[in-house]
Amino acid sequence: MNKTCLTAITAVLFLLCATVVSAQTVVYNSIPNPVPGNVPSEGFQCCANSEFGDQIKLAGTARAAGDVTVLMSSWAKKSDYPSMLSEGFTHPITLNIYADAATAKAHTPLITVTKELLMLWRPEADPSCGTAWFSAADNKCYNGKAFEIKFDLRTAGPGGTSVLLPDTLIFGIAYNTQTWGYNPLHQPGPYESLNVGLNNLSAPSVGTDINPNGVFMNTSYAPFYNSTGEVGVFREDATGWASYVPAIKMTAYAIPATINDCKGGGWQNLFRKDLTPFKNQGACVSYVDGGN
Repeated sequence: MNKTCLTAITAVLFLLCATVVSAQTVVYNSIPNPVPGNVPSEGFQCCANSEFGDQIKLAGTARAAGDVTVLMSSWAKKSDYPSMLSEGFTHPITLNIYADAATAKAHTPLITVTKELLMLWRPEADPSCGTAWFSAADNKCYNGKAFEIKFDLRTAGPGGTSVLLPDTLIFGIAYNTQTWGYNPLHQPGPYESLNVGLNNLSAPSVGTDINPNGVFMNTSYAPFYNSTGEVGVFREDATGWASYVPAIKMTAYAIPATINDCKGGGWQNLFRKDLTPFKNQGACVSYVDGGN
């Protein structure tokens, strides 16, 4: 076999392996497609928020946590912060996943991940839009800019292990601003104009929003809740949110539960609990039989 042929075969095998390893399944998606220039959003500084999210039911059977994508909205402009990065500003954002309403209220998440992420500037004002910016993609003027951030949950378990998602869960996005958040920063910054995006264009395309008329939130100002209850805890605001769904996407890996899961080529989209793929059907069957 000549060197050129060997190189070609190696490249094909690498691509096949990469395809299998990256085979995550979307188990929930409420991000609009396509994403417009901006979306309605829930602010933290303006609304005394510390955390904002929703209760959802995942689709399918894949439950080993993969990635979570969150749609954000930034109203901050670069011209207001000339000393900062040209593309945006970095800010720590926390994703919490809770098993139920009781653990959400107690602020004891099943999974918690904090990342320093890049928040994009909204474009500068366009003369045709007054103080707003113009989006040529959809020929509209917007005051904010929608963009996505991503969390990798593949090693979010104890000691960097994988973690299984419950079928029904509550997620929360948390971050600090000048005077609000779990640990206020006590100084002004562009994060005062940073919001969590909402989808008012469509229902979730994958998975289920448990209460389409409600969200989960923690605000310190009682009138910002639409329903009566405790203030300053992460709880359900059970009414007043119809057609406004917190916009996120969750992916997961499928782990085989029975030998039949491995058959008919099914092993190619299955993974061990450590998220390593199977080389063939026999390896998948052996794993189900003995866990190796």
